[in-house]
Amino acid sequence: MPSSLSEQLTQRFFRYLAVTSQSDPRVSSLPSTPGQHEMARMLAEELRTLGLENIVIDEHATVTAVKKGNVAGAPRVGFITHIDTVDVGLSPDIHPQILRFTGEDLCLNAKEDIWLRTVEHPEINAWPGEEIIFSDGTSVLGADNKAAVTVVMTLLENLTPPAPARRHRGGLRPG
Repeated sequence: MPSSLSEQLTQRFFRYLAVTSQSDPRVSSLPSTPGQHEMARMLAEELRTLGLENIVIDEHATVTAVKKGNVAGAPRVGFITHIDTVDVGLSPDIHPQILRFTGEDLCLNAKEDIWLRTVEHPEINAWPGEEIIFSDGTSVLGADNKAAVTVVMTLLENLTPPAPARRHRGGLRPG
């Protein structure tokens, strides 16, 4: 069991990244790849483990579930994410890594000589000294939208403590 929220998020994110769920733009049906069904099944099982109810996976790999509120009369809250990731013509296999950004160019993949250059990505300069999750440069990371799924699932996990129960204001509908 991860000891910190950061560890929870990182471990879950890496687990989700291991599922190949890129969209296939040549396919007109939804979902467009088998990995999207695999991701949906993984999330449904995790939602069951977290004690959510009314868990449904439809034919489009859309997962819905309900977490009952524990404050009477409170409004419901809903979260919507998607489980497919973009296909930009790179490898569907994601090799995530955590690198500390020192302010210099980052080598993402020494074997393939793939670098993240600060001159090409000046936005990275806002994060000196931080540990950041990157792909190895042979694929997109898949943060769109597995990062959002990770956050919602971690929120649900942290609203489901063993004891004492935390009070929350209404039904949550991840989907």
